[in-house]
Amino acid sequence: MSGQAIDAFQQSLGRNLPTYYLSFLQDGQEGIRGEQVLLYGADSLMERNVTNDTALACPGYITIGDDSGGRAVMLALDGAERAVYLVGHGSMQREDFELAADDFVSWLAADCPLD
Repeated sequence: MSGQAIDAFQQSLGRNLPTYYLSFLQDGQEGIRGEQVLLYGADSLMERNVTNDTALACPGYITIGDDSGGRAVMLALDGAERAVYLVGHGSMQREDFELAADDFVSWLAADCPLD
């Protein structure tokens, strides 16, 4: 993973990524998890968040992947909230979020289940 891409993304956000997610970016690779979840790598994060207009539609959250079926995978930028959410790409608003898991690290360890 590109440390420069991580730094550039954090600068564009004006804040640091949560430590637990930063660890994933530094250690993990972009790819499909489980049966259908695509988790973005550091080199794709900025482009995907700009394309989804995440900062405007969902302030305080980032798009970290998608379910290969029209929903974005979201995380809060507040490191205290570790939940994983899903939201349709056509309704990227906080009130439309669906809880996928209470904790990103546990969800990742379980291979990113969606049901």
